[in-house]
Parts: sequence; structure tokens; C-alpha cells
Amino acid sequence: MSDDWDFSACQAGVCYGLESELRTHEGRHAVAGLQRFATGAVACLQGGGGLVSNLRVWENLILPAWYHESAAMADLEVRIAAVLDVLAVAEEERASLMASLPASLSRSQCRVLALVRALVQAPAWLVVEVEWLEWLQGAANIHCKEAFGLLRQDRPMLLLGAGAMLHAEPLPTIVDTKESDALAER
Repeated sequence: MSDDWDFSACQAGVCYGLESELRTHEGRHAVAGLQRFATGAVACLQGGGGLVSNLRVWENLILPAWYHESAAMADLEVRIAAVLDVLAVAEEERASLMASLPASLSRSQCRVLALVRALVQAPAWLVVEVEWLEWLQGAANIHCKEAFGLLRQDRPMLLLGAGAMLHAEPLPTIVDTKESDALAER
């Protein structure tokens, strides 16, 4: 585990990785460090969707952006509708979907909704679990794949989980200048 990750050295469109699962100490530690670096600007795409079980879908989608941006609810609802359009979620399904609790939804629906939440947030960083990425590359519809591709190109991404380093490069670390100067003198 490293306390020396240099998130400021990361570049948009680049995928960085850790072989740790989000639920492990190292995974949580990395995300906590990232959240300190980019407060309120980190969206997570978890394998199971990451929706809060006792909140309705609408609340799960709107609360992160509302809390961190203090945007008007009406503006956020317009953004949600626009994202649902991009992802081709049928108009006639939206009202019942927004009123649903996550437990009544399929795993695939929860993953799509996690993407909706991330698109509404317009984060500076993405944290993605390998399991979610595998779903995207496989069973996800073309609209999800295209929207994620656009979202990913404008921000750095931290991929977490077994096999992450097959798709990613290591997170940069902060170099101790005294130590590196000593090594250079040798």
C-alpha cells in the first residue's frame, strides 16, 4: 500500500490501476486519497452498481451531484433526462424506474444507473471496478459503451480489481526528492 500516489501527475484519458478490490483496505485507501485530492469530483462505477439500497433510484442519481454542486433540482432532473435519452432508456419506463428501490432491479439495470449517476455528476475522476468494465465490454448496450467512451476520454480513470493492470498503467507515486537526489549522486 502506498500513501505516496501522485494523483496530480495523472492525465485525462489514461487508465491507472490497482489490483486491489474496492472493498479491500488498499482499494478504500486509494479511493479515499483520490477523494481528498478531487473532493466531490469522483464518480464510482462499481460491479453491482453501487446504489444505496434504502434510497429510490431518483435519489441515488440526483443526490451526489446535488450535494457536491448545490445545483437546482430542476437543472439536475433535466440532466438526468438528457442522460437517459443518450442511454436510450425508454420514456415509458422512466417514472417506474425512478421510483424503484435498487433491490427490485437487475444487476445490469443497476450498472446502467451507476453510469447515469456518473454522467450526471460530470466528475473530474472515474473509479471503475474491473467487474463493471467487464460488463461494459460484454453485455452492456451500445449506448452505454459509447457514453462511457466519451466520459472516459476527458478524465483520468482508476481501475480497481483483479486483472486491472492488464488494462491500466500504475498510479504515479510521489518521488522523495532527497532520496532521488541521493541516488543520483551515487
